[in-house]
Amino acid sequence: NRNYIFFAVVAIFIGGFLFFQDNKYDPLPGIIEQLENDQATYNEKLITAQILSEQLDQVYTIFEKNMAHKGDKSLKEVASIDFLNDLTDLMDDLEITVMHIEPGRIEERKFYTYVPYDLEIKCTYEEFGKFVTALEKSQRLINIDNYSLNNGLENLTLTKNPQEIMNLSVTMQLSTVTLNKRSSESNESKN
Repeated sequence: NRNYIFFAVVAIFIGGFLFFQDNKYDPLPGIIEQLENDQATYNEKLITAQILSEQLDQVYTIFEKNMAHKGDKSLKEVASIDFLNDLTDLMDDLEITVMHIEPGRIEERKFYTYVPYDLEIKCTYEEFGKFVTALEKSQRLINIDNYSLNNGLENLTLTKNPQEIMNLSVTMQLSTVTLNKRSSESNESKN
């Protein structure tokens, strides 16, 4: 009898302990779960902010590299020479044959300066696609004004080499865009 009473008291004690234990610590897992959710949300916001920061740094770098004072001709000429060097290096890397490159007349506008270039190249469709993609990824602001792919029927009748049929003649006009900084004199005169 005494053993039954002892086991009953122990069972009640353990049951009471577990009952109060569950009630005592029950809100804690909910709070921890909420804190974990909050932490995940803040981590996502942090990652988003880091990505935006990196992209804004890239945008700033592009703007900084493509900016010049409106009257500063020497900087624009150096940028034009650098662009031509980069352009010819790119075409050499892609094994594109350059037939003709001619810079056009510089066109100054209020906020922009355009330097047009006329190009004539020989390449395959794939090389042309890689060329346009590389221009898009350039640190310079480049506008492809127009292009023409010349691969007419005369190529089929004039050439005997099947590899030559894949080559096409491309004429294109593109422009580099330089952003004009306002000079300090014009800022002072407006103030």
